[in-house]
Amino acid sequence: MKHLVPYIRRGIPVVGTSTSCTLTLKEETRELIGLDDEDTRLLAANTYDIFEFLRLLHEQGELNTDFRSVQATLPYHAPCQLRAHRVGRPALDVLGLVPGLKLNESHAACCGLAGTYGYKEEKYQIAMDVGADLFEWVRTSGAERAVCDSEICRWQITHGSGVETRHPIEILAQAYGIPIE
Repeated sequence: MKHLVPYIRRGIPVVGTSTSCTLTLKEETRELIGLDDEDTRLLAANTYDIFEFLRLLHEQGELNTDFRSVQATLPYHAPCQLRAHRVGRPALDVLGLVPGLKLNESHAACCGLAGTYGYKEEKYQIAMDVGADLFEWVRTSGAERAVCDSEICRWQITHGSGVETRHPIEILAQAYGIPIE
């Protein structure tokens, strides 16, 4: 907090690409460290997930929407951590502006990993069973890649489905003409 709050006081928001990290800064910091002071409230109010922030820029007319066409139909999974932000599906809103791009949203509850839960040897099969419907949905989409905001969910989706899974910011970079590898 002591490193971030001075930037916030200068009008620079905190923007992150990890849904769990931004959720922690927004909601869990006060509980985890037992503080509810001006700085923790300032941090919470000025922390954004990257697509939440980009959608805000678009609403304010400040987002460059000079996108190249991205001819693709990709499966998209909104991770649990993003849903906990209660900001809707900002990646779908912003990427919906990209010509030629179509994202099909998963309605699966979870990828099964649940943080480090699914990494435990004794929990591995449970995690795979929980994510099975999502993995099958991604596999049967026929897409070369899937899209998900959370890094650990991307790892799990790729592991369970065999389909490369990317952060939505990589798809946006492609729309700006920046090649993704």
